[in-house]
Amino acid sequence: MIHCGEGPAASPGTAGSPRRRTTAPRPAVSVAVVLAVGVVVLSATSLLVTQDYLAAQGARVVIVSFALGAIPFSNLLAQSVARTDLRSVGSGTVSGTALYRVAGFAPLAIGGLFDVAKAVPGVLAAGSAPVVSALAAGAAVAGHNWSPFLRGAGGRGVSPAMGALAVVYWPGAVLLLAGLAIGRVMRQTGLVSFAAMVALPLLALSWGGRDAALAGAVVVAPMLLKRLTANNTMPPTGRRVRVALQRLACDNDGAP
Repeated sequence: MIHCGEGPAASPGTAGSPRRRTTAPRPAVSVAVVLAVGVVVLSATSLLVTQDYLAAQGARVVIVSFALGAIPFSNLLAQSVARTDLRSVGSGTVSGTALYRVAGFAPLAIGGLFDVAKAVPGVLAAGSAPVVSALAAGAAVAGHNWSPFLRGAGGRGVSPAMGALAVVYWPGAVLLLAGLAIGRVMRQTGLVSFAAMVALPLLALSWGGRDAALAGAVVVAPMLLKRLTANNTMPPTGRRVRVALQRLACDNDGAP
């Protein structure tokens, strides 16, 4: 039982056939054929080059989005204000909650705004390409959750997820925010936020269409994976299935 709580060219004529006098093609016709073939070849080449350029551009957008998402604003504020590395506080999650505990509300508000905003540039740079937008959104969340600046540590991705969704599908950002707020009131933040994450792609598909659902699913995936892997710790032997379910639903390992 799970209990939650705060805690990707004509051929030549055949033999025997009469010989026919051939006439040279008219120059105008030859020029037209050459021009037509040239246009086709150039068009196909341009299309391939454009596709390669767009693919390369999309890859750059995703990489930059990941790098921006990886900037650990909460930890930087904790170190500058309270001389504390959040990886050494509590569960080791680099989150707003941990920042609040060591530095108070003002650093939390500033860090929260930066963590939300850092996911926006990558999604905006993707423009009207839905797949690139979704990948950029998910990359920002993944960068936040497994920051190379923190040697793979990070937060849970809720703040950058809300920032990315505010651009690609704003009701999704509202849903995640509501999940956090209601969860805190009920003292079941892990469980209610998990329900909001699971509901997000489904509601986006129903109300926003496939592009919104794609963005929602790509954003939610690293958030759920972060819960499952916790802070890069393996579940205890003999309890792995139960602990994995507990982590997904409640964001903790439960009672030993």
